[in-house]
Amino acid sequence: MRRVFTRQRLWRLTPDAFQAATRLLAQAARDRLGEVRLVVGVGTGGSLPAYAIGTQLDARVVVVTAKHNASDEIGLQATGHVTCDLRRLHTLRRVEPLTGPFLVVDDICGSGATLATVTAALRSLAEPRSVICTATLCRNAGAEDSLPDLYVWDVADWVVFPWEYPPAKQPTSLLPIPTQVSTT
Repeated sequence: MRRVFTRQRLWRLTPDAFQAATRLLAQAARDRLGEVRLVVGVGTGGSLPAYAIGTQLDARVVVVTAKHNASDEIGLQATGHVTCDLRRLHTLRRVEPLTGPFLVVDDICGSGATLATVTAALRSLAEPRSVICTATLCRNAGAEDSLPDLYVWDVADWVVFPWEYPPAKQPTSLLPIPTQVSTT
């Protein structure tokens, strides 16, 4: 699948909507998984949502990086065109077994390739039969039907998150304050 951009608007996620969304995602993860032992944030975009959700779940948070460029560097795992840096998870696994349930968090699910790669990488390191759930703030209309497990907004245009600067002189439309989480 490919990301869909209708180029009708530029969405902006406000800090208030972000807080409401992370509260809803934390509650949905708790309802689905019970106790979450580890929240894995994906890259730069997923780190703040992962920490916000992890705090509410009283879970450990580890941030891994993933990018759409293959690399053969030791400690990296590539699937398709996405490379995932697993060194932090390898370090954690040396201290304790990686037993779930796990929550993998990113800001947006575009095509689903990054979430699929990080989930597969985590599954390769985790104890057998560990449950892994994925959650994002936004889901692009072009994402795989099965990803993410939990999300708040369906979008078909670019989203500016609170930790990003909107392009100069571009009008933005505010994402509404959410009241529920969607599931796939």
